[in-house]
Amino acid sequence: MSSNAPATHLLRQLVLPARYERLVQQVGAEVAQLLVEPGMATKESLRQASLAARARGEGLFIPLVASSGTGKTTLANNLGAFLPADYASTVLHNGDVSHPDLVTAARDGVPPPNDPRLVPINIDHREATPPTASELAELKRFLREETVGARCAILWPQTSRDQAEEMARAYEEVAGRPPVDLPVAVEGPDRATWIDTAINTLRLSNQMIDSLELIGVNPRDYQPAAYETLGDFLRQVSDDFAAHLSRLLEESRTPIRLIVVFASESSDAGVLSQLTTGTRYGLLDANALLDATPASAIGRFWSDRRGALTQTIVRLDARALCLPPGASVPALRRHGGEDVVEALKTMGVDDRGSASVSESVSRSDLGRALLGAERATFEARGTPASQATSAFELLAEQGFNLGRDKGHNRSMAGALSEFLSGATLESEAIVPEEGLADSRLIPDNAIPFADYTICLEYTWRRGDFLTTGNRSTIAQYVLEKLKNYASDLGWVRV
Repeated sequence: MSSNAPATHLLRQLVLPARYERLVQQVGAEVAQLLVEPGMATKESLRQASLAARARGEGLFIPLVASSGTGKTTLANNLGAFLPADYASTVLHNGDVSHPDLVTAARDGVPPPNDPRLVPINIDHREATPPTASELAELKRFLREETVGARCAILWPQTSRDQAEEMARAYEEVAGRPPVDLPVAVEGPDRATWIDTAINTLRLSNQMIDSLELIGVNPRDYQPAAYETLGDFLRQVSDDFAAHLSRLLEESRTPIRLIVVFASESSDAGVLSQLTTGTRYGLLDANALLDATPASAIGRFWSDRRGALTQTIVRLDARALCLPPGASVPALRRHGGEDVVEALKTMGVDDRGSASVSESVSRSDLGRALLGAERATFEARGTPASQATSAFELLAEQGFNLGRDKGHNRSMAGALSEFLSGATLESEAIVPEEGLADSRLIPDNAIPFADYTICLEYTWRRGDFLTTGNRSTIAQYVLEKLKNYASDLGWVRV
Protein backbone atom coordinates (compact mmCIF):
# COMPACT_ATOMS: atom_id res chain seq x y z
CA MET A 1 0.00 0.00 0.00
CA SER A 2 1.31 3.44 -0.87
CA SER A 3 1.97 6.00 1.88
CA ASN A 4 0.51 8.66 -0.35
CA ALA A 5 -2.40 10.12 1.66
CA PRO A 6 -4.40 13.33 1.39
CA ALA A 7 -3.28 15.15 4.53
CA THR A 8 -1.43 14.78 7.81
CA HIS A 9 -3.62 13.95 10.79
CA LEU A 10 -4.47 16.99 12.91
CA LEU A 11 -2.75 15.59 16.00
CA ARG A 12 0.55 15.57 14.09
CA GLN A 13 0.14 19.24 13.12
CA LEU A 14 -0.42 20.72 16.58
CA VAL A 15 2.61 22.51 18.03
CA LEU A 16 3.71 24.62 20.99
CA PRO A 17 6.94 26.48 20.06
CA ALA A 18 9.22 27.15 23.03
CA ARG A 19 11.69 29.48 21.29
CA TYR A 20 11.08 32.82 19.62
CA GLU A 21 12.67 31.81 16.31
CA ARG A 22 10.43 28.74 15.96
CA LEU A 23 7.40 30.77 16.97
CA VAL A 24 8.07 33.33 14.23
CA GLN A 25 8.27 30.51 11.68
CA GLN A 26 4.91 29.20 12.92
CA VAL A 27 2.83 32.40 13.17
CA GLY A 28 4.73 35.08 11.21
CA ALA A 29 3.73 38.68 11.84
CA GLU A 30 1.11 37.60 14.38
CA VAL A 31 3.94 37.03 16.84
CA ALA A 32 3.38 40.68 17.82
CA GLN A 33 0.31 39.48 19.73
CA LEU A 34 2.59 37.48 22.05
CA LEU A 35 5.12 40.18 22.93
CA VAL A 36 5.37 40.82 26.66
CA GLU A 37 7.21 43.84 28.09
CA PRO A 38 10.74 43.19 29.43
CA GLY A 39 11.68 44.45 32.90
CA MET A 40 11.53 48.21 33.50
CA ALA A 41 15.26 48.46 34.26
CA THR A 42 16.08 46.92 30.89
CA LYS A 43 13.74 49.26 29.04
CA GLU A 44 15.12 52.28 30.85
CA SER A 45 18.74 51.37 30.01
CA LEU A 46 17.88 51.02 26.33
CA ARG A 47 15.88 54.25 26.33
CA GLN A 48 18.84 56.13 27.84
CA ALA A 49 21.14 54.54 25.26
CA SER A 50 18.95 55.89 22.45
CA LEU A 51 18.92 59.40 23.92
CA ALA A 52 22.70 59.35 24.42
CA ALA A 53 23.31 58.23 20.84
CA ARG A 54 21.26 61.13 19.49
CA ALA A 55 23.12 63.59 21.72
CA ARG A 56 26.53 62.26 20.70
CA GLY A 57 25.71 61.85 17.03
CA GLU A 58 27.27 58.40 17.20
CA GLY A 59 25.85 54.87 17.11
CA LEU A 60 26.15 52.45 20.01
CA PHE A 61 27.54 48.98 20.60
CA ILE A 62 25.29 47.25 23.20
CA PRO A 63 26.09 43.77 24.51
CA LEU A 64 22.94 42.18 25.97
CA VAL A 65 23.34 39.55 28.68
CA ALA A 66 20.88 37.08 30.24
CA SER A 67 20.38 33.37 30.74
CA SER A 68 19.06 31.34 27.83
CA GLY A 69 15.28 31.60 27.65
CA THR A 70 15.07 35.01 29.31
CA GLY A 71 14.02 36.76 26.11
CA LYS A 72 17.15 38.33 24.63
CA THR A 73 16.23 37.42 21.06
CA THR A 74 12.63 38.51 21.53
CA LEU A 75 13.79 41.85 22.91
CA ALA A 76 16.44 42.44 20.24
CA ASN A 77 14.14 41.54 17.34
CA ASN A 78 11.24 43.63 18.64
CA LEU A 79 12.93 46.61 20.28
CA GLY A 80 10.88 48.99 18.15
CA ALA A 81 7.68 47.46 19.53
CA PHE A 82 8.79 47.89 23.14
CA LEU A 83 10.31 51.38 22.67
CA PRO A 84 8.61 52.76 19.53
CA ALA A 85 9.71 56.36 20.12
CA ASP A 86 13.35 55.36 20.36
CA TYR A 87 13.94 52.48 17.94
CA ALA A 88 12.86 51.54 14.42
CA SER A 89 12.41 47.98 13.14
CA THR A 90 15.26 45.59 13.90
CA VAL A 91 17.66 44.46 11.18
CA LEU A 92 18.81 40.87 11.72
CA HIS A 93 22.39 40.65 10.42
CA ASN A 94 23.92 37.24 9.80
CA GLY A 95 26.89 38.38 7.71
CA ASP A 96 30.40 39.51 8.46
CA VAL A 97 30.99 42.14 11.13
CA SER A 98 32.63 44.61 8.78
CA HIS A 99 31.99 48.24 7.90
CA PRO A 100 30.73 47.61 4.32
CA ASP A 101 28.54 44.63 5.33
CA LEU A 102 26.96 46.55 8.17
CA VAL A 103 26.31 49.58 5.96
CA THR A 104 24.64 47.35 3.37
CA ALA A 105 22.51 45.61 6.01
CA ALA A 106 21.35 48.81 7.71
CA ARG A 107 20.95 51.24 4.82
CA ASP A 108 17.36 50.33 3.89
CA GLY A 109 16.22 50.33 7.50
CA VAL A 110 17.37 53.84 8.44
CA PRO A 111 14.39 56.21 8.92
CA PRO A 112 14.23 59.57 7.07
CA PRO A 113 16.30 62.48 8.49
CA ASN A 114 13.34 63.93 10.41
CA ASP A 115 12.85 60.63 12.28
CA PRO A 116 15.37 60.42 15.16
CA ARG A 117 14.91 56.72 15.98
CA LEU A 118 17.87 54.33 16.01
CA VAL A 119 17.99 51.18 13.90
CA PRO A 120 18.74 48.11 16.06
CA ILE A 121 21.04 45.63 14.31
CA ASN A 122 20.89 42.22 15.97
CA ILE A 123 24.06 40.10 15.68
CA ASP A 124 22.33 37.00 17.03
CA HIS A 125 24.48 34.44 15.20
CA ARG A 126 27.63 35.30 17.15
CA GLU A 127 26.44 34.71 20.71
CA ALA A 128 29.22 32.26 21.54
CA THR A 129 31.89 34.15 19.58
CA PRO A 130 32.75 37.66 20.81
CA PRO A 131 34.07 40.21 18.28
CA THR A 132 37.78 40.14 17.51
CA ALA A 133 40.00 43.19 17.84
CA SER A 134 39.72 43.87 14.10
CA GLU A 135 35.93 43.52 14.25
CA LEU A 136 35.76 45.97 17.14
CA ALA A 137 37.65 48.45 14.98
CA GLU A 138 35.13 47.84 12.17
CA LEU A 139 32.24 48.39 14.59
CA LYS A 140 33.77 51.69 15.75
CA ARG A 141 34.22 52.84 12.16
CA PHE A 142 30.65 51.88 11.26
CA LEU A 143 29.01 53.49 14.30
CA ARG A 144 30.77 56.79 13.57
CA GLU A 145 29.72 56.76 9.90
CA GLU A 146 27.41 59.81 9.69
CA THR A 147 24.73 58.78 7.19
CA VAL A 148 24.04 55.23 8.40
CA GLY A 149 26.08 53.88 11.31
CA ALA A 150 25.61 56.90 13.58
CA ARG A 151 21.88 56.12 13.54
CA CYS A 152 22.26 52.48 14.56
CA ALA A 153 22.63 50.39 17.69
CA ILE A 154 24.55 47.12 17.39
CA LEU A 155 22.95 44.54 19.71
CA TRP A 156 25.10 41.53 20.61
CA PRO A 157 23.22 38.96 22.78
CA GLN A 158 25.30 36.86 25.20
CA THR A 159 24.48 34.23 27.81
CA SER A 160 27.89 34.50 29.51
CA ARG A 161 28.18 37.56 31.75
CA ASP A 162 31.98 37.29 31.77
CA GLN A 163 32.10 37.37 27.97
CA ALA A 164 29.61 40.23 27.81
CA GLU A 165 31.61 42.29 30.30
CA GLU A 166 34.83 41.57 28.41
CA MET A 167 33.20 42.68 25.15
CA ALA A 168 32.06 45.94 26.76
CA ARG A 169 35.54 46.57 28.23
CA ALA A 170 37.30 45.81 24.94
CA TYR A 171 35.01 48.15 22.98
CA GLU A 172 35.55 50.92 25.56
CA GLU A 173 39.31 50.64 24.99
CA VAL A 174 38.78 51.10 21.26
CA ALA A 175 35.99 53.70 21.17
CA GLY A 176 36.02 55.38 24.57
CA ARG A 177 33.63 55.35 27.53
CA PRO A 178 30.05 54.43 26.62
CA PRO A 179 27.17 56.72 27.66
CA VAL A 180 25.39 53.93 29.60
CA ASP A 181 26.56 51.03 31.75
CA LEU A 182 27.40 47.98 29.66
CA PRO A 183 26.52 45.20 29.22
CA VAL A 184 22.77 45.74 29.48
CA ALA A 185 21.22 43.01 31.62
CA VAL A 186 17.99 41.73 30.11
CA GLU A 187 15.21 41.17 32.60
CA GLY A 188 12.57 38.88 31.17
CA PRO A 189 8.79 39.39 31.40
CA ASP A 190 7.21 39.29 34.84
CA ARG A 191 6.33 35.76 35.98
CA ALA A 192 2.72 36.85 36.33
CA THR A 193 2.54 36.98 32.51
CA TRP A 194 4.04 33.56 31.79
CA ILE A 195 0.86 31.46 31.96
CA ASP A 196 -1.05 33.81 29.66
CA THR A 197 1.93 33.85 27.28
CA ALA A 198 1.90 30.03 27.12
CA ILE A 199 -1.88 29.91 26.56
CA ASN A 200 -1.76 32.58 23.87
CA THR A 201 1.19 30.83 22.20
CA LEU A 202 -0.76 27.58 22.18
CA ARG A 203 -3.81 29.22 20.64
CA LEU A 204 -1.99 31.39 18.10
CA SER A 205 0.15 28.47 16.90
CA ASN A 206 -2.91 26.24 16.43
CA GLN A 207 -5.63 28.60 15.28
CA MET A 208 -7.77 25.78 13.90
CA ILE A 209 -8.77 24.79 17.46
CA ASP A 210 -10.31 26.92 20.22
CA SER A 211 -9.48 26.18 23.87
CA LEU A 212 -6.78 23.71 22.87
CA GLU A 213 -5.55 23.64 26.47
CA LEU A 214 -8.60 21.42 27.13
CA ILE A 215 -7.03 18.48 25.30
CA GLY A 216 -5.00 17.58 28.38
CA VAL A 217 -2.05 19.95 28.88
CA ASN A 218 -3.10 23.25 30.45
CA PRO A 219 -0.47 25.95 31.17
CA ARG A 220 -2.58 27.03 34.14
CA ASP A 221 -1.57 23.81 35.90
CA TYR A 222 2.11 24.88 36.03
CA GLN A 223 3.86 27.05 38.63
CA PRO A 224 6.04 29.75 37.01
CA ALA A 225 7.98 30.15 40.28
CA ALA A 226 9.48 26.70 39.72
CA TYR A 227 11.33 27.83 36.57
CA GLU A 228 14.31 30.13 36.11
CA THR A 229 13.18 31.73 32.85
CA LEU A 230 10.16 32.07 30.60
CA GLY A 231 12.00 29.86 28.10
CA ASP A 232 12.38 27.09 30.70
CA PHE A 233 8.69 27.37 31.52
CA LEU A 234 7.61 27.22 27.87
CA ARG A 235 9.94 24.31 27.14
CA GLN A 236 8.41 22.26 29.97
CA VAL A 237 4.86 22.93 28.81
CA SER A 238 5.89 22.29 25.20
CA ASP A 239 7.58 18.97 26.05
CA ASP A 240 4.54 17.80 28.03
CA PHE A 241 2.24 18.91 25.20
CA ALA A 242 4.21 16.93 22.62
CA ALA A 243 4.32 13.86 24.87
CA HIS A 244 0.55 14.05 25.41
CA LEU A 245 -0.13 14.28 21.67
CA SER A 246 2.11 11.25 21.15
CA ARG A 247 0.14 9.27 23.74
CA LEU A 248 -3.14 10.18 22.08
CA LEU A 249 -1.83 8.90 18.75
CA GLU A 250 -0.47 5.70 20.26
CA GLU A 251 -3.74 4.77 21.95
CA SER A 252 -5.11 3.63 18.60
CA ARG A 253 -3.15 1.24 16.45
CA THR A 254 -4.32 3.19 13.41
CA PRO A 255 -5.55 6.76 14.05
CA ILE A 256 -9.03 7.54 12.79
CA ARG A 257 -10.29 10.65 11.03
CA LEU A 258 -14.02 11.37 10.91
CA ILE A 259 -15.91 13.23 8.19
CA VAL A 260 -19.67 13.72 8.58
CA VAL A 261 -21.10 14.20 5.08
CA PHE A 262 -24.41 16.02 4.54
CA ALA A 263 -25.94 14.99 1.20
CA SER A 264 -28.94 17.13 0.23
CA GLU A 265 -30.07 19.67 -2.37
CA SER A 266 -27.81 22.27 -0.72
CA SER A 267 -25.22 23.46 -3.19
CA ASP A 268 -22.68 24.65 -0.60
CA ALA A 269 -21.75 24.42 3.08
CA GLY A 270 -24.41 26.87 4.22
CA VAL A 271 -24.89 26.74 7.98
CA LEU A 272 -21.96 24.33 8.34
CA SER A 273 -19.71 27.36 8.07
CA GLN A 274 -21.18 28.51 11.42
CA LEU A 275 -20.38 25.18 13.10
CA THR A 276 -16.82 24.77 11.85
CA THR A 277 -13.61 26.74 12.22
CA GLY A 278 -12.57 29.36 9.72
CA THR A 279 -8.95 28.24 9.69
CA ARG A 280 -9.09 24.52 8.82
CA TYR A 281 -11.35 23.18 6.10
CA GLY A 282 -14.57 21.87 7.70
CA LEU A 283 -13.05 21.22 11.15
CA LEU A 284 -15.77 21.15 13.79
CA ASP A 285 -15.90 23.91 16.41
CA ALA A 286 -16.82 22.58 19.86
CA ASN A 287 -18.12 25.89 21.21
CA ALA A 288 -20.20 26.60 18.10
CA LEU A 289 -21.80 23.14 18.23
CA LEU A 290 -22.78 23.55 21.88
CA ASP A 291 -24.03 27.09 21.33
CA ALA A 292 -26.29 25.80 18.53
CA THR A 293 -28.17 23.33 20.72
CA PRO A 294 -27.72 24.13 24.43
CA ALA A 295 -31.08 22.73 25.58
CA SER A 296 -30.95 19.38 23.77
CA ALA A 297 -30.03 16.17 25.58
CA ILE A 298 -26.88 15.71 23.49
CA GLY A 299 -25.96 19.36 24.00
CA ARG A 300 -26.23 18.94 27.77
CA PHE A 301 -24.24 15.69 27.60
CA TRP A 302 -21.28 17.40 25.94
CA SER A 303 -21.63 20.66 27.92
CA ASP A 304 -20.68 18.63 31.00
CA ARG A 305 -17.69 17.27 29.09
CA ARG A 306 -16.33 20.26 27.15
CA GLY A 307 -12.76 19.09 27.48
CA ALA A 308 -13.66 15.63 26.23
CA LEU A 309 -15.53 17.15 23.28
CA THR A 310 -12.51 19.20 22.26
CA GLN A 311 -10.29 16.13 22.65
CA THR A 312 -12.66 14.04 20.55
CA ILE A 313 -12.69 16.59 17.73
CA VAL A 314 -8.90 16.88 17.78
CA ARG A 315 -8.26 13.15 18.03
CA LEU A 316 -10.67 12.45 15.16
CA ASP A 317 -9.66 15.51 13.13
CA ALA A 318 -13.46 15.64 12.88
CA ARG A 319 -15.10 17.59 10.06
CA ALA A 320 -18.53 18.24 8.60
CA LEU A 321 -18.82 18.72 4.85
CA CYS A 322 -21.43 19.23 2.15
CA LEU A 323 -22.09 16.79 -0.71
CA PRO A 324 -24.19 18.65 -3.32
CA PRO A 325 -26.37 17.02 -6.01
CA GLY A 326 -23.73 17.84 -8.61
CA ALA A 327 -21.48 15.26 -6.94
CA SER A 328 -23.94 12.76 -5.44
CA VAL A 329 -26.20 12.25 -8.48
CA PRO A 330 -23.43 11.25 -10.96
CA ALA A 331 -22.08 8.84 -8.33
CA LEU A 332 -25.51 7.25 -7.79
CA ARG A 333 -26.17 7.06 -11.54
CA ARG A 334 -22.96 5.13 -12.13
CA HIS A 335 -22.81 2.98 -8.97
CA GLY A 336 -26.39 2.89 -7.66
CA GLY A 337 -28.73 -0.06 -7.40
CA GLU A 338 -31.03 -1.02 -10.24
CA ASP A 339 -34.02 0.99 -8.98
CA VAL A 340 -31.88 4.11 -8.49
CA VAL A 341 -30.21 3.79 -11.88
CA GLU A 342 -33.57 3.25 -13.58
CA ALA A 343 -35.12 6.28 -11.85
CA LEU A 344 -32.21 8.49 -12.89
CA LYS A 345 -32.30 7.19 -16.46
CA THR A 346 -35.98 8.15 -16.57
CA MET A 347 -34.93 11.66 -15.53
CA GLY A 348 -32.49 11.76 -18.47
CA VAL A 349 -29.37 11.49 -16.28
CA ASP A 350 -26.67 9.73 -18.27
CA ASP A 351 -23.76 7.69 -16.99
CA ARG A 352 -20.85 9.75 -18.30
CA GLY A 353 -18.17 7.37 -17.10
CA SER A 354 -15.52 7.18 -14.43
CA ALA A 355 -13.72 10.40 -15.36
CA SER A 356 -16.91 12.45 -15.14
CA VAL A 357 -17.78 11.01 -11.72
CA SER A 358 -14.26 11.69 -10.45
CA GLU A 359 -14.38 15.26 -11.70
CA SER A 360 -17.73 15.95 -10.02
CA VAL A 361 -16.45 14.52 -6.71
CA SER A 362 -13.23 16.55 -6.95
CA ARG A 363 -15.26 19.79 -7.11
CA SER A 364 -17.20 18.96 -3.95
CA ASP A 365 -16.20 19.83 -0.40
CA LEU A 366 -15.70 16.13 0.30
CA GLY A 367 -13.44 15.63 -2.69
CA ARG A 368 -11.38 18.72 -1.93
CA ALA A 369 -10.93 17.62 1.67
CA LEU A 370 -9.73 14.18 0.57
CA LEU A 371 -7.25 15.92 -1.72
CA GLY A 372 -5.85 17.78 1.27
CA ALA A 373 -7.44 21.22 0.77
CA GLU A 374 -7.01 23.41 3.86
CA ARG A 375 -8.93 26.53 2.89
CA ALA A 376 -9.53 29.12 5.58
CA THR A 377 -13.23 29.38 4.73
CA PHE A 378 -15.79 27.55 2.68
CA GLU A 379 -16.31 28.56 -0.92
CA ALA A 380 -19.72 28.42 -2.55
CA ARG A 381 -19.54 27.18 -6.10
CA GLY A 382 -22.87 28.47 -7.33
CA THR A 383 -26.05 26.56 -8.11
CA PRO A 384 -25.49 23.00 -9.39
CA ALA A 385 -27.02 21.85 -12.66
CA SER A 386 -30.81 21.95 -12.49
CA GLN A 387 -30.96 18.37 -13.74
CA ALA A 388 -28.90 17.13 -10.78
CA THR A 389 -31.04 19.04 -8.30
CA SER A 390 -34.27 17.71 -9.82
CA ALA A 391 -32.86 14.18 -9.85
CA PHE A 392 -31.88 14.40 -6.18
CA GLU A 393 -35.35 15.72 -5.36
CA LEU A 394 -36.86 12.65 -7.06
CA LEU A 395 -34.64 10.33 -4.99
CA ALA A 396 -35.62 12.22 -1.84
CA GLU A 397 -39.30 11.68 -2.62
CA GLN A 398 -38.63 7.94 -2.66
CA GLY A 399 -37.18 8.36 0.84
CA PHE A 400 -33.83 7.56 2.41
CA ASN A 401 -35.05 4.91 4.85
CA LEU A 402 -35.72 1.19 4.39
CA GLY A 403 -32.06 0.65 3.54
CA ARG A 404 -31.97 3.10 0.64
CA ASP A 405 -29.45 5.28 2.47
CA LYS A 406 -27.17 2.26 2.94
CA GLY A 407 -27.38 1.58 -0.78
CA HIS A 408 -26.41 5.19 -1.47
CA ASN A 409 -23.47 4.81 0.93
CA ARG A 410 -22.23 1.80 -1.02
CA SER A 411 -22.63 3.76 -4.25
CA MET A 412 -20.46 6.54 -2.83
CA ALA A 413 -17.79 3.97 -1.93
CA GLY A 414 -17.60 2.99 -5.59
CA ALA A 415 -17.45 6.59 -6.74
CA LEU A 416 -14.75 7.49 -4.22
CA SER A 417 -12.69 4.48 -5.27
CA GLU A 418 -12.68 5.81 -8.84
CA PHE A 419 -11.94 9.32 -7.58
CA LEU A 420 -8.99 8.29 -5.40
CA SER A 421 -7.57 6.13 -8.15
CA GLY A 422 -7.77 9.00 -10.62
CA ALA A 423 -6.17 11.37 -8.11
CA THR A 424 -3.31 8.85 -7.48
CA LEU A 425 -4.20 8.77 -3.77
CA GLU A 426 -3.76 5.05 -3.19
CA SER A 427 -5.53 3.37 -0.31
CA GLU A 428 -6.68 -0.09 0.51
CA ALA A 429 -10.14 -0.98 -0.80
CA ILE A 430 -12.85 1.33 0.53
CA VAL A 431 -15.01 -0.65 2.94
CA PRO A 432 -18.74 0.19 3.11
CA GLU A 433 -20.84 -0.70 6.15
CA GLU A 434 -18.28 -2.99 7.83
CA GLY A 435 -16.72 -2.87 11.29
CA LEU A 436 -13.22 -1.53 11.85
CA ALA A 437 -10.61 -3.76 13.42
CA ASP A 438 -9.92 -3.19 17.14
CA SER A 439 -13.16 -1.25 17.67
CA ARG A 440 -16.94 -1.50 17.61
CA LEU A 441 -17.18 1.18 14.93
CA ILE A 442 -19.11 0.46 11.71
CA PRO A 443 -18.63 3.55 9.50
CA ASP A 444 -20.68 4.09 6.37
CA ASN A 445 -17.44 4.14 4.37
CA ALA A 446 -13.91 3.46 5.63
CA ILE A 447 -10.90 4.60 3.59
CA PRO A 448 -7.69 2.99 4.94
CA PHE A 449 -4.47 4.91 4.24
CA ALA A 450 -0.99 4.05 5.45
CA ASP A 451 -1.06 6.27 8.54
CA TYR A 452 -4.76 6.45 9.40
CA THR A 453 -8.26 5.50 8.32
CA ILE A 454 -10.84 8.07 7.19
CA CYS A 455 -14.35 7.20 8.38
CA LEU A 456 -17.17 8.75 6.37
CA GLU A 457 -20.61 9.04 7.94
CA TYR A 458 -23.32 10.11 5.46
CA THR A 459 -26.69 11.60 6.21
CA TRP A 460 -29.10 11.91 3.26
CA ARG A 461 -31.63 14.74 3.66
CA ARG A 462 -34.49 16.18 1.66
CA GLY A 463 -34.52 19.74 0.32
CA ASP A 464 -32.03 22.54 0.87
CA PHE A 465 -31.03 21.18 4.26
CA LEU A 466 -27.96 23.23 5.21
CA THR A 467 -29.91 26.33 6.20
CA THR A 468 -29.92 28.37 9.41
CA GLY A 469 -33.30 26.92 10.36
CA ASN A 470 -31.70 23.47 10.68
CA ARG A 471 -28.69 24.68 12.69
CA SER A 472 -29.72 22.96 15.93
CA THR A 473 -30.76 19.74 14.14
CA ILE A 474 -27.41 19.58 12.33
CA ALA A 475 -25.46 20.28 15.52
CA GLN A 476 -27.33 17.54 17.37
CA TYR A 477 -26.65 15.04 14.60
CA VAL A 478 -22.93 15.83 14.59
CA LEU A 479 -22.69 15.73 18.39
CA GLU A 480 -24.42 12.33 18.43
CA LYS A 481 -21.87 11.00 15.93
CA LEU A 482 -19.03 12.35 18.05
CA LYS A 483 -20.55 10.74 21.13
CA ASN A 484 -20.85 7.37 19.37
CA TYR A 485 -17.24 7.46 18.22
CA ALA A 486 -15.90 8.66 21.57
CA SER A 487 -17.89 5.96 23.39
CA ASP A 488 -16.92 3.12 21.04
CA LEU A 489 -13.26 4.14 21.24
CA GLY A 490 -13.38 4.28 25.04
CA TRP A 491 -12.82 8.01 25.40
CA VAL A 492 -16.07 8.79 27.24
CA ARG A 493 -18.51 6.77 29.31
CA VAL A 494 -22.16 6.91 28.32
